[in-house]
Amino acid sequence: MMTDEKYSLLLMRDDCRVRRLRVSPLALRLLTVSLVLLPLLAAFGVWAGFSFWQANRTLVNQNQALDRDLKEARVELERLSNLESLLRSSDPEELRALLGSAALASPPAPAPAKPGDANGAGDGVVTAPGQIHAPAGAQAGEQTPLPSDDPTQAGVDARVPDAASQAVAAAVADTPGEAREALSTGEARVDNVTVRHGSGKRLRINFDLTNPDPKKQLGGQALFSVVAADGRIQPLKVEPDTNRFQISRFKKIVTSAPLPDGLAPADVQTLVVELEAEGRIIYREQYPVPAPEK
Repeated sequence: MMTDEKYSLLLMRDDCRVRRLRVSPLALRLLTVSLVLLPLLAAFGVWAGFSFWQANRTLVNQNQALDRDLKEARVELERLSNLESLLRSSDPEELRALLGSAALASPPAPAPAKPGDANGAGDGVVTAPGQIHAPAGAQAGEQTPLPSDDPTQAGVDARVPDAASQAVAAAVADTPGEAREALSTGEARVDNVTVRHGSGKRLRINFDLTNPDPKKQLGGQALFSVVAADGRIQPLKVEPDTNRFQISRFKKIVTSAPLPDGLAPADVQTLVVELEAEGRIIYREQYPVPAPEK
């Protein structure tokens, strides 16, 4: 007959009864093993938590990088879609205007100055800011007469306004201020504006429209008007849907409009570009119109 071996654990305290606790050898072994494994399990948990935290941090950084790449890809896709819509257009004038604006976007390199030409005047004399460069006769000791304030004595240099200039000034003075004053709320930016005369008394207009805040969609339409030589401001009727925009970053606006009746191409002085969004004007600027090619 096998005896059940157990260990007796006596708990004794002063002035108290003795308590006896019997523990089997198996339970005592399990308790010893658990006390050894518990620190090892704790160390493994700390190591696993740190490793998973590092992996999670790496995934977060990769997600942010992919998000930035996705936004840049969307902007590039929108730009390419705009270019594709322009390339599909059957009007060769618009394509020529697009290529011309791309060529104008890169400014030409400045010409190198000649030796001894410190200020570009060609005579080797440095002119201080605000100082008028004297002619060769004045440098040799001759006295140069000062311009007279009398228009009858000044002749052409007096720049007496002619009748056309007076008419322009009077018309601009009578025009409401909002029709000629520049305005920009910062919600849109217009760059590389190109205006030229086309065939059939039409104006070819193209420019780059940029939304400074890509988090907000910018939608609206572009309004155009011309200022004639006599100061009259006349609106232009552009081709349908060529002046409307709904962008998050960038769009190339290319459109054309016929001149108003009774207005000759040579009489067009400036072009007024306005951007309307949410029923209000957010941008307005005037741009000179070159003379038509003969």
